[in-house]
Amino acid sequence: MIDTLAPAREITLEWSDDLALDLDFMDDTHREFVDLLAATESADDSQVLACFEELITHTEGHFGSEDQWMKDTHFSSSNCHAMQHDVVLQVMREGLKRGREQGDLKLVRQMAHEIGIWFPQHAQTMDAALAQHLRGVGYDAATGKLSHPEALPAGEIHGCGGDSCS
Repeated sequence: MIDTLAPAREITLEWSDDLALDLDFMDDTHREFVDLLAATESADDSQVLACFEELITHTEGHFGSEDQWMKDTHFSSSNCHAMQHDVVLQVMREGLKRGREQGDLKLVRQMAHEIGIWFPQHAQTMDAALAQHLRGVGYDAATGKLSHPEALPAGEIHGCGGDSCS
């Protein structure tokens, strides 16, 4: 008997407490991102492009929300955090285009794998700095309101908001 099942695909990233930033609205978005990434990596060839497209759609909203939170709280939208969002989305969109137009599923799978390697560092540095800032100003993502507006910085925060860049 021939086994027609495709081999199990390795998942690069799974949700864990190491990714949690103790900010529910951010953690929920990150958990969904990780789940969609895993779905893309484990998808069979007939579904991988649809899964990657769903990941991109989520990521557009995910990054768009974070960019808005930064803007709302003077965490400059021109900083390297927002620029990294733009670059990652641009690369993802190009990968989807090549997957569709050239049938390059291997590239799409490699991109998903690389995103799984990239994301923990991004979350634990740039997103962690943003989460700390949002907690400090008492940001409510549902309303855009601040419970501690006095904690807003005098000017926009530039760089990534962390200690590692200016």
